Formats: sequence, structure tokens, C-alpha cells
Amino acid sequence: MRLRYSSMVFGVAVCLATLVLLYQVLSLPGETISPGEQKEILSLESRLHRLESNIQSNQHTISEIKALVKQLSKTNARANSILGTQFGARPNKFSRNGIGSVGLEGSQGQAGRGGVSGLRHINNLTHASVMADDCVFSVTAPPPADVQMEKVYELLKFDNPDGGAWKQGWDIEYSPVQWTPERKLRVFVMPHSHNDPGWIKTLDQYYHDQTRHILDHMVEKLPLDERRKFIWAEISYLSMWWDKQPETVREKVRRLVERGQLEIVTGGWVMSDEANTHYFAMLEQMMEGHEWLKLNVGVKPNNGWANDPFGLSPTLAYLLKRMGLENMVIQRAHYSIKKHLAKERSLEFRWRQDWDPGTTTEILAQLMPFYSYDVPHTCGPDPKVCCQFDFGRLPGSGITCPWRVPPQPINEHNVHSRAMLLLDQYRRKAQLFRTNTLLVPLGDDFRYARAEEWDQQFTNYQRLFDYFNSHSDLHVEAQFGTLADYFRALREEAEGGTGGTEEQPFFPSLSGDFFTYADRDDHYWSGYYTSRPFYKSMDRLLEGYLRGAEVIFSLALASQNAPGNSPPAGMAEPLMARLVAARRNLALFQHHDGITGTGKDHVVTDYALRLVRSVDDCQHIIQQSAHYLLSIDQRAYKGSPETVYYELGEKFTEHTQPPSRMVLGLQEGVVVTAVVYNSIPHRRVQLLTVRTSSPYVQIAGPKDIPIPCQIDPVLLKWGEAASTMYDVTFLVDIPGLSLASYNIHAMNPDKLKKDLVTYGQVLVSGHNTPSFPSVFTVEELKGDEPILLEGGQLTATFGSHGLLQSVVSQGRQMNVKLEFIKYGVKKHRETSGAYLFLPDKEAEVVPGSGDGMIVVKGPLRSSLTTQHKYVLHSVYLANSPGVDGLSLEVHNVVDVTPERNIELGMRLSSDVDNGGTFYTDLNGFQIIKRVRHDKLPLQGNYYPVASQAFIQDQQSRLSLLSAQPVGGSSLKAGQLEVMMDRRLSQDDNRGLGQGVLDNVPTPNVFRVLLEPRLFPKESSAGQGMPPAFPSLLSHATSHSLLYPLYLLLPTDKTGAVQPHWNITGELPCDVHLVTLRTMLQFPHSTIPLAKETPSTSQSSIHSPSPLNSLILHRLGFDCAFKSPGLSCSTNGGKVRLSDLFPSVFGERVHQMSLSMLYEGVDMTKSYTLSLQPMEVYALQLSRS
Repeated sequence: MRLRYSSMVFGVAVCLATLVLLYQVLSLPGETISPGEQKEILSLESRLHRLESNIQSNQHTISEIKALVKQLSKTNARANSILGTQFGARPNKFSRNGIGSVGLEGSQGQAGRGGVSGLRHINNLTHASVMADDCVFSVTAPPPADVQMEKVYELLKFDNPDGGAWKQGWDIEYSPVQWTPERKLRVFVMPHSHNDPGWIKTLDQYYHDQTRHILDHMVEKLPLDERRKFIWAEISYLSMWWDKQPETVREKVRRLVERGQLEIVTGGWVMSDEANTHYFAMLEQMMEGHEWLKLNVGVKPNNGWANDPFGLSPTLAYLLKRMGLENMVIQRAHYSIKKHLAKERSLEFRWRQDWDPGTTTEILAQLMPFYSYDVPHTCGPDPKVCCQFDFGRLPGSGITCPWRVPPQPINEHNVHSRAMLLLDQYRRKAQLFRTNTLLVPLGDDFRYARAEEWDQQFTNYQRLFDYFNSHSDLHVEAQFGTLADYFRALREEAEGGTGGTEEQPFFPSLSGDFFTYADRDDHYWSGYYTSRPFYKSMDRLLEGYLRGAEVIFSLALASQNAPGNSPPAGMAEPLMARLVAARRNLALFQHHDGITGTGKDHVVTDYALRLVRSVDDCQHIIQQSAHYLLSIDQRAYKGSPETVYYELGEKFTEHTQPPSRMVLGLQEGVVVTAVVYNSIPHRRVQLLTVRTSSPYVQIAGPKDIPIPCQIDPVLLKWGEAASTMYDVTFLVDIPGLSLASYNIHAMNPDKLKKDLVTYGQVLVSGHNTPSFPSVFTVEELKGDEPILLEGGQLTATFGSHGLLQSVVSQGRQMNVKLEFIKYGVKKHRETSGAYLFLPDKEAEVVPGSGDGMIVVKGPLRSSLTTQHKYVLHSVYLANSPGVDGLSLEVHNVVDVTPERNIELGMRLSSDVDNGGTFYTDLNGFQIIKRVRHDKLPLQGNYYPVASQAFIQDQQSRLSLLSAQPVGGSSLKAGQLEVMMDRRLSQDDNRGLGQGVLDNVPTPNVFRVLLEPRLFPKESSAGQGMPPAFPSLLSHATSHSLLYPLYLLLPTDKTGAVQPHWNITGELPCDVHLVTLRTMLQFPHSTIPLAKETPSTSQSSIHSPSPLNSLILHRLGFDCAFKSPGLSCSTNGGKVRLSDLFPSVFGERVHQMSLSMLYEGVDMTKSYTLSLQPMEVYALQLSRS
């Protein structure tokens, strides 16, 4: 088909008219363009771009559509054949409701990387090229949810009146006549056992003492009566138990699952924390659990269960939805919020993402209404009554009721009175919900470990159920049930005559999160955002290494399968064993008593040893894979899986100390080739530092072309500089997903080229300053004048105590004052501990130290280091054309060990006029708006900061990006503060039974980013405001902290290798490669979970399958800021895998749910995927 000539003329005329109009609008002075006009401009540019594209591509349109329709017909037929009724009955799993919308374009040519730029740049930096279409998402307000948590916070008083039996609620009343034979109360009592993989005991101790007995009894007791039900969540424990069971017992478990007596809920390796965790690790631990279930039990979880995490994040709700789960139950939210939602009968809601332009991210959720998930707080509002129906507390059991009224065994003499007492609680609880379908959890921590408890609970409750069900005049049906049973009945009622055709009009939608959690009074659980920060930092370090190992191992395996290559014998399995062990150790630490820092000291040590071992394993995988990829002839490769060909640039020697930088030993006249690994699919231009034993070196890049370097002294600690170690810094340019080599020449000092080698100029002040090697010129700082440090794109001014005073960035000057602060603790019975933050008053500023300063200046980087009380503080400025040249890097080594009951933070005070509004991230995945409320105590205004926080006004945004999770807030206009460590002498009465006194000197790494706005921001007072997003520069800066370049130093085993390797393809600026994960081969083998390492375990052999999971995230970003330092572009979310992986992986690609359980669209590598902003996608690749 062709366009008629008249239509073509008309199209050109419209195009010209639009161009004239657009020119007139853009000719207006920049200062006068309002946000609304800016939005109109973006819309006009978008329509113009589409019109031009339509005209240019018209000749090919029909043929492409025909090809696409033909392919989609095949796709649907195949999906139906694989999934059967799943595909038809549950389209949500494969539409945007399920695994995200992936548009397919049948064109086989090159995907566009450019486009109409919506930005104008005035400096000589490289900038990202941003399509105007890609800016529309961030300025478009999504439809508001029925319940917006931000509005709820504005509404509530956050008082705490005594509600009677339900202390945090009210006296619930009901009328017995509201239930009829047609409208019965349906009660599902759900037995469960909450098994923490580490808390008071370690994982192994809990398993041997309690968990294995629970699972043994489960297999024995459930088959005795098909009416019995049970749920299980923690796959880490289930896998440990499973490995020790004969096949007959395993088959019993499978039958229990098939019959619906046992439900696996959520299916993660652990029940993860939701505040400190990064979404990469949340996804990893879920994938590990779901993969294990798929290979061993053959089940796909459908319901989420989060009864214990200390606050809830919509990020996990999103991930569960995109994994194919349909429902979830949550528990720990602020008691005032519970009360409010209960009064509105909105405890069951459709949890939606803030940024969702529709309803595709919604997942049906229930927030449990009462104080806890134990039996006294689940049957109804009166815990004194409910505790009498916890038959695990019968006299002689060793557990009692605090209200001193014990349970009674049910018999024919008391069944009526006991049943009516319990039914009263059920009826009262039912008043808080919109349906007559009621969930009553029956369990607690490590319950059902005794065979007697199984008998006591099931036998006594069955007698009560039999009484209820045999007395029709009570209008109640009661039974044991799982979450699947409950939500099935709930949806049936909601979708019936009373609830419309589906749950959407029946249950309200809700957006926002449930932080910060308070369980009573002013007891806000904002302390654990920072507790044990050393291990939180270690977590992020392992995440980076694990992701890097996943990617390069997958690429190495794919390269082995390239035409003409064959996999080296015996290489893959040992490395896969290390990889799976690292996955599981990282997954274990995501537990809500792991990364939170809320375990006993010896439990923390157990976690730390696992993390250190896994960092070492990941480093080993990286260097092994790199050596294979760099080998001159991969077909003849004869490597050994245990050989160390490269040492990575850092190494742990103790689990209580930061990793030590590796020192490259040099001999004059010898050239050492270091390899740099870039694990992200974007080009990186940045400074890199190598630590050497000699100060007489020159650096050569590709083709051995010399490049400038700067040599600086190494400060071991305050007052001591190294005499035989030097930091050599130079600029590298590394393509995405590549290995590149740089030659380090050890030189005779007389032969150094002075124009290529510069020694940092050292300036010192104060006392106790170290002596430096003679190659450095050392001068005294003069007087109390401000100190000025300059990078290529930044200028920073520091005061007399060496603390930041002001910053000039991208032409914008701002006062930014950095200071250290400390909090004390309340002197009451309830005080700060591992969980709670209960400060005695506002923070005190820690006085500046008189110990002096050390300033190092040079052409590539400059730094200032000063010793303050509790903190060795350093700031670095990079003269780099890349992302690292656009922010200040702050290093704080915090040591609070000499003190007791102290919480130490860092505060930035600036000119930003943010009022009471600030922004924090949720799990590194999304940004959420926070409002400081005077009606909340200070600790209630503290929120988790997983990777960044920022404040902004009409002109600027000030961001603090963090390499580790922390707690933070903006307690006054212009301020941002984060907590860095806390040392507390006492327990806070939340079950841990100890304070936090195992502190060690802890590194905290941040980047301070100041960004001027291209156009003013709309006032936040208006309705329907779009959510906030980081800039592209902020995303890239965060990735540089979390996923740095990795340095590989050769050993005597390295041998002859190629100078570089890369896959040649890259992704658009706004598409992040979350992971490229090698899947396990069936059947599943044992991986060690105890103390043994994979290299010594006899049962650790694993075979990687030929399949890989590729996870992509299209980032949401704010176009109101420039994107300097980047050399990529955006293109409407278009990705063609044949461009990214032209020479590796097979042609067939399957779209999958995020944990790879459900299969969606079948396609080829050459198709163009259209990724939607903020969505995460899973694609299954084959190596052949």
C-alpha cells in the first residue's frame, strides 16, 4: 500500500506548520518557559518526531506489519501450547499486568540510537543525546490511587489514645444478624511457623535445633488429615532439609503441595528486609528461591507473605507482581496507619506503583490489622482472649500467656463456650474488612517444632471447626486454610454479586510505602537503617562483585559455545558451584535480621564470614572468566579452575576490616599489563587508580600509547604515610561489557617523561602530620584562608577545619556546608537499640578538629584529608571528562568504639529552598517523596536511604549518593543528613537481648552531586504531580559507586593473552543491565550452606544449563537536568539483542516473568524490544 499523493502533500504541510509553531515557541527566552509550556514543547516535539518517522517509514510499514502478525500468530500458538489455560486464564502474567509490556518491531535493521534532542548543551563535555519522547514520562502525572500514603500522613494526628482491649484501635462492635445463611462468615485459620535464617542463633544452629524438626513433623502430621494446612516461606531452610531427605520423603512434600495442604508462599531464599536491600539483591534472592522450587518441587508461588520485615516497600510488591504472584499479606506498618485503614475498611487494597500510568503494577494486598503476627494478635482485637486459643501454650508446654489466662483443651463439655468466645473475636475482626472472608494466621517464631504442638493445635481447632460448621444458626464456616485458599475465597466474594465483576472496583487502590514503622508510642524502627554499617557496606561490595561475576561468567560460557569453540573440560562446574554459593550467601544476608544489623554478635560474625568468602569466590570467577576471554586461542584453552591468573585490586584479609588495596610489585624495566573490567553495557571514561610499589612508573593505553598519570602518596592512617606504596591515577576509556589492558612501565627515574608523569603537590597544616617520601614536594598551608580544590567540572571550597563550605558545579555556585553530628539516647526505660532510634534531643555538631589537614593537588585529581573526632574524612575531586568529574567523592572512616550510646551522622546544609520536602530512594529502584512533619518525633522523620537522597527547589537539586544503605532525613530546609554508625549499650526490648557494641572502623563512601535545572520545577502544592526521578547523571553516578570498574593484576600464571575483549554492543543510556545470570541444569545438586567452601565440598559439583536470564531495567529519569559526562543516547527504550550480543547467544529469545517461572513471548534476537519506563524485564537466552 502507498500513501496517496494528496495525503503526502497534506502531511508535509502539517509538518511545516508544526515546525514554524515549534520554532516560535522555542525562540522565547529560556527563563520564561513555564513547566506547562515545557510539557507542551515536549509533546509537540514528540508528535513531530512521530510524524516525520511515519512519513519516512511508510513504504515499509505494511510489509513489516505482515511479518509481525505472522510471527505473533506463531508466538501465541506456542505460548498456548506451553502454558495451556495459564496463558488464557491468567493473561496478567504476560501482558503489562504480568511481566511488563515488550513491544516488538519486526524490522531487522539497526536500532536507532539518536533522535531529536530535547536538551541544549553549551560546554565541551560529552553529553547524552536524549529524545524528546523520553522526557514525557517524567513530567506526566499518573492517575492518583484511591489511597495515597503521602495524603494519609497529612491527615493523621499520629496520636495514640488507649483503645481498650485493642490498645491501638477501638472497641469494635457488630450485630449478629449481619450474617445470614446466604452471607456466612468464612474463616480460614492458617498454621505457619516463622523461621528466621539467623537472629538469636545462626542459620545452622536454628536448623539443627528447631527447623529440621518442624519440617520433619510437617511431613508426618499433615497427611494424617487432608483438612490440615500449612504454609512455608524460607527456601534456605527448606533446601537444607531437602538435601538430607530420601526421595520418598521428597515425593510426600510434592504430593502435599499438589493437594493444597502445603503452600510455598513468596518462595524467596529468605523473607527479605525491605528498607536496606537493593533491588538487585531482592531479585537475586527471589530468583534463587524460585529456581530451587522449580528444579526440586515443581511449584510456582502465587502468594506473598511478609509478616516480619520492619516496614514495607512497594518495590517488593512490584517485583512479586512481575514474577507472577497475584496476592500478598503484610504486617509491620505504623499502628496509626493500621487504625486509619481499618476504620476505612481499606486493609485490603490494590497496591500500585507511584509511577504507574495505569493499573498494571497492582497486586492485591492485605495489611494485618493488629500489633503482631503471633496468635494473641491474629484471631481478633483482644489478645487476652486470642492467647487462650494458642494451644501451643497449653499448661506444661513451657510457653504461657502474659495475660495469665491459659488455653484449655477443647472437649464436649466446653466446646460451646469456647467456640462462642472465639467466634466473637472472629466477628469483631471481620468488621475491619469489606468481605466476610477472614484470614486468621496461627503461628509464631519457630512454632510447631514439637510433635505435641501439631497435635494440640490441629486437634483442638478441628473440634472448634466441627462445632461451628454443625451449627448452621451461627452462619459461620471455619476451616484450616492456606493463603491460596483465603485469596481464592476472597476473590470469589469480591467478584460476585456484592463486589462487581472483578476485584478492581471492590478494593481501593493504594500507592506509597509503609516506612517508617512504629509498633507503639514514639518507638520508630529507624535505627536499623544504620545498625552494623560495616556489614551493610560489605553487602553492597558483594552485590557488585556477584553481578560482575554473573555477567562475565555468562559471557565466557556463551563465548565457549560460539562456532568453532568447545568448552574447556572441567571448568564450568567448579566455577558454577562458587557462583551459586555466592548467590545464596548474598541472598541469606538479605534476611530481615541480616542486612538490618539486628542479630546477635556471633550471628553477625557468621554472616560476615559468608560474605567475605563469597567476595573471594566472585573475584575468582571474574579472573578465571577474564583469562579465558582474553586467551589468544579459546579453542585450545587449557586452563585450570583453581588457578589464580589475576589478583583483583582489593582483597579481604579479615571479616572485621575493609578490603586491602592490592599493591602491584614493580621492578625497573619490567612492564606489567593490568586489565580493567567494565561490567555495565555503557562506555566509561573515568579516572582509575593502581597502587604500586614504585613511584617511577609510566602508563600506556591501547596500542601501548603513553598516557598521563598522577602519582600520590598513600595515607595509612592519620599521622602515617606509606614509604613503599604509591597511588597511580590515570584516565581510562572502557567500552561497555569489555576487558581492556593498560601497561604499567617501571622506569628509571631519570628516564621518566615529565610531561606524562606528575607527582601530587602535598600541602599540610596542624600537628601530627606524617613524613612523606622524598618524591613529593611538601609545603605548609598558609593561615586560615579557605582552601580551594578544583576538578575539571567542579570547584570546592573548604574551611579552616577542612570541611566543605561551597561548591561550583556546571556554572552554579552554592553554599554547601558539611559537618558531622551526633545524637545521644533517651534516659528512659525504652531507649535506642539495634532496631529503635530514640534520640534524647536534636543533634549536636561535632566540633572541628585541630589535628590539621593534608591536601594533595594535581592535574588529574585533588584531595583533602583531615582527622576529626570519630572520623577520618577525605574529599576527592576528579579532573575527568566522565561522570566522576561531576561530583565530589566523600570518604569517611568512622570509629565510634571509644564511646557509648552515640549515633554519628553527616549533614549537608545548603541554599536549596526545599521547605519540608525531600526525596529518598526505595531499594535503589525508585524515588519517593518525603515530607517532614512536625507532628512526628525526629526519629519518625528518618527514612531508609538505600542509595540516594536529594533536596531540590526551582533552580537546583542537591543529591547525596551512597555506596551503602543508611538512614537519613532533611530536618530543616536546605539540609540533608545521614547516619553513619551507632553504638548502643542497651537492648531496646524487641527480642534481640543485647545492645550494639561490636562496632569496627567503618568506611562510608558518598558522592555529592549539585545539578542546576534547565527549567523551573512546578510547585509541589498542586494536585496530580508526577513522581520524582533521578537524572541520567545521577543514575550513572550511583552505578559508578555500586558497580565500579574492576582492576585485575596479573600473576606469574597469566601467560600470553590478548590486550582486550568486548562484545561490541551497548545499551541506551536509560537501559540498565541488572544481571545476566546463568541458570542451573536439572537435576539439582547440593550446594554447601555450612562452613565448607565450594572448593572443598564433595557435593558441590554443579552444571550450568545452556540457558541464561537477562534482566533489563528501563530507568525513569528527569530531563530537567543536563546529562554531561555520558557518551550514550536514549531512543525510546528500543533494544535489539542482536546489537548487544552480535556474536554470542543463540537466535531464540523468550520473554519471561522476572524469576523465570512463566514464559511469555517467543522472539528472535533481531527483534526490537520496546521497553517501558521504570519496568524491569526478563529474557531467556540460549547459548546455542
